[in-house]
Amino acid sequence: MKRHVAATLLGVLSLLIIDSHVDWVAQDNRGLLQVSGQRFDLLGRWSESWRQWHTDCRLVQAENPNSANAQAVLQAIQAHSLPDSLQAQLLQLQLQAPWAIAEVTFTRLNPSIVVLQQSDGQWHILDHAIWSGSTAPWFAADFVRRYLRQRAPQLPQELLNCVPIDPRRYASN
Repeated sequence: MKRHVAATLLGVLSLLIIDSHVDWVAQDNRGLLQVSGQRFDLLGRWSESWRQWHTDCRLVQAENPNSANAQAVLQAIQAHSLPDSLQAQLLQLQLQAPWAIAEVTFTRLNPSIVVLQQSDGQWHILDHAIWSGSTAPWFAADFVRRYLRQRAPQLPQELLNCVPIDPRRYASN
């Protein structure tokens, strides 16, 4: 067999093999790359990388978990969904007055990201803007940010962008 025929045949076979294992699939109005049945959120990963390079967090304050603000936020969360919420522990708190985003863990509940707003000196949880659970197969940080943006459109974009979200905490089933 001539070399150019062999090279062409090898190229065609390679494309057919790749085509049989790699696909773009639509799910929830977005695309996922599927490789041998496993799905990957490339757009979410790209979006998160872009966000990290293009976000200015100077207006956002990472609050010390022992501060008065952090304790007030934690008390609001602990009083929210009794009795399980009583064991809430604050992992992080990001503030951009009068808004806050808290990440908490519980003894019996999934870790959660909670949006709060302060009015009249009191912190109030936005019931419709709480994330808890798995984001699989979506890339966790991008998925949670999009969810919270839809649920709390008035939330400052800088605050939402500056909250570190650990993908390992929210990506598994």
